[in-house]
Amino acid sequence: MRCYDAVDFLTPLIFFPLATGGLLLALSQVGNLDELVPKIALLATIIELLLSFAMLSAYGLNIYKWSLGTFSEYHVYYWLPALGINLQFAVDGISVPLIILTAFTMICVVLSSMREISSRRSFYYSLLLITEGGIIGVFSSLNLFVFFIFWEIVLIPMFFLIGVWGGPRREYSSYKFLLYTHVGSVVMLIGIFLAYFSTGGVSFNMTSIAAKLASPSFSAVTKDAIFGTLVFGFLIKMPVFPFHTWLPDAHVEAPSPVSVVLASLLLKMGGYAMIRFAFEFIPQVAHSAAPFLLVLGVISALYGSLVAYRQTDVKRMVALSSISHMGFVLIGIASLTSIGLVGAVFQMFSHGIIVGSLFLLSGFVGESTGTREIPRLSGLAHWLPRLGGFMTFASLASVGLPGLSGFVGEFMIISGAFAANVAVGIVAAIILAFTAGYYMWMLQRMIFSKPMEGAAYRDLRGTELAALAIFAALIILLGVYPGLIQSYISPSVTNFFHMVKW
Repeated sequence: MRCYDAVDFLTPLIFFPLATGGLLLALSQVGNLDELVPKIALLATIIELLLSFAMLSAYGLNIYKWSLGTFSEYHVYYWLPALGINLQFAVDGISVPLIILTAFTMICVVLSSMREISSRRSFYYSLLLITEGGIIGVFSSLNLFVFFIFWEIVLIPMFFLIGVWGGPRREYSSYKFLLYTHVGSVVMLIGIFLAYFSTGGVSFNMTSIAAKLASPSFSAVTKDAIFGTLVFGFLIKMPVFPFHTWLPDAHVEAPSPVSVVLASLLLKMGGYAMIRFAFEFIPQVAHSAAPFLLVLGVISALYGSLVAYRQTDVKRMVALSSISHMGFVLIGIASLTSIGLVGAVFQMFSHGIIVGSLFLLSGFVGESTGTREIPRLSGLAHWLPRLGGFMTFASLASVGLPGLSGFVGEFMIISGAFAANVAVGIVAAIILAFTAGYYMWMLQRMIFSKPMEGAAYRDLRGTELAALAIFAALIILLGVYPGLIQSYISPSVTNFFHMVKW
């Protein structure tokens, strides 16, 4: 074992939810613990949040401790050293915000699940915790093979979460999710093995492989092949048009808390990996591919917005809006500008908390009224004032209202897009107007129109209200004081551009 910090908070942060999830999975075979299990899961997610803050403290609340942008909280545990496969974990200003996002989101997911999930609870919460450990493993692994293992760990729990607790077409949606994402994973694994064997087959360490790939004598064709196979897997996960078709079906059929995990966290795995294991890994090829990816991001953002206009199911509309917002993330990354990349990471965090709110709310609309069809609903603010208030707030955050977190990331991304290409910047700004259009249409039709007569619905309360309050507090906090996470992202982005030498 080799360790660079006195106290290792990062490794427990990864393996504690995995172990707790495994324990709950074992307990699912021992008697009826349905009342106790949600409380155990909630306690586990709170401990995870405390561990993430401890990791943040070790990483350095004082940003000048790591202003060079190097990895911190760096630990290596030897596993299969002969094959170059070791548990190698580290964080920087790009991964830290996403780990904090994961910890906050999973607390909200558990809270919102307490009322919605009533069957096979031990199995359900064990899958949630295993998913949390896998996601944090993705955000902190520097060994390519271990990164792939955590990437795959996330797929199986999500398959069961959709397939067991989902809607009428849950089996179709869960298999479609698994098929699409696993195909992307297999192609990505080909790229990982190609990188490993073409650099001598000594180590899967990202930094050592990247150093060898940077050599001018290294085959350009091989670098292109590695980059292409990795990016293919990442684009499916984000997802970006035309690899997106698994997403709406998975979201519509999944329970609302599971939709939150999908949109708030799993999509961010693709965006993070695009930065860490594509643009930072092979910067020479990334620079050449950036114009193509920039156009692809614009197409995806525009497509998501236009298709969202045609939806009548509010949950499907929110799902398709996620495709548009992740298209903006790709625009920020591919702009090859510092402000665009900072905006992309900020947008991933912001979108995570905003879309988490919207999926919880859209699911609650269906549960309370018996339908999610927008034309069949009207005047919900009259019967469900709390839901109407939160839905309005989250929708305004999604369209980028100044003072809320959605505005900050979108502003930086559009600034980066203008710096890269004026035409792209103009189109990106126009797409935001489309986003405002379909959200305002939804609010006018479903929330603020004439109240339906004879309705008697249950409004938000208890754990549902608590989960939404956490998301809302973060949306306001980051909208008013974006430097809270920008101060972590910017030094690592500065170091990134210094390292890639574009």
